[in-house]
Amino acid sequence: MKTLRLFKAVTVFITVVLLFNSCAPTDDNELNPITKFVGTWSVNDQPARLNYEVTIDYNPLNSAEVLLKNFADLGNSAVGLVVGNTIVIDNQVLSGDNSVSGSGSYINENKLSFNYQLDNGIDKESRVAIFSK
Repeated sequence: MKTLRLFKAVTVFITVVLLFNSCAPTDDNELNPITKFVGTWSVNDQPARLNYEVTIDYNPLNSAEVLLKNFADLGNSAVGLVVGNTIVIDNQVLSGDNSVSGSGSYINENKLSFNYQLDNGIDKESRVAIFSK
């Protein structure tokens, strides 16, 4: 009889432990693919030989997008769609006649690499920009 009570007590204890363990909170930052891109980045932009900063932030209007403030050193924000480890920038006008399109890849927590086109209405230029923290 004592063995049966002990068995029941152990079974209840294990069940309770498993229930609480399975309800452990998860870190939303690990689940959100945008989080790794967010922050202020120092940019080395070639072939223009420009150095400037870009701040990447969540887009409050679309949870799958980011805002890239001062992208291409044009002062305005580009909108990028995050797909896994990539930011896709569809063709968009940032200022005056300047439009951009391209994509960027997450290399590691301190480095992103962007390949994009800058079109000023007269010339179209291919650029490679390395973002560093």
